[in-house]
Amino acid sequence: MKKLSILFVSVLTLGLTAVSCSSDDDNKNASIEGKWEVTHQGVIINGQEVLQPYDNEGGCEIPSMTFTSDAKFVDVTSEFWDSECSTYTEDGTWKKDGNTLTLKYSDEEVKVDILDLNGSTLKIKSTYTEEGVTLSAVSVFKKK
Repeated sequence: MKKLSILFVSVLTLGLTAVSCSSDDDNKNASIEGKWEVTHQGVIINGQEVLQPYDNEGGCEIPSMTFTSDAKFVDVTSEFWDSECSTYTEDGTWKKDGNTLTLKYSDEEVKVDILDLNGSTLKIKSTYTEEGVTLSAVSVFKKK
């Protein structure tokens, strides 16, 4: 839950931009394997995506997800706080079933919706409820 809370807080600090979706068929056939770096983050408010380019405050490492062919992943996040960068790395296993991506961390399992997946872009939506409020966060990644 900590990862989702950190993601939501960072998403709320971002402004407005729009990004389009591709067809579900593209999502089912494209490979998720490789390293993906965050380019945009945002939320869905009243059915509308609100995205902004990722702000690399303090020059910290850009958050990334690396997916390997043996169904393992490495999740790298960074935050700038009190004039310092802190980087956190977690790993686990992944499974892609249609447009659902399941990430199994050591202490929790997270399911996200794949909104777009092609040779260069991965766009995911995380939906969760916190204190009775359902929230949807969107992250866009570029393949490195």
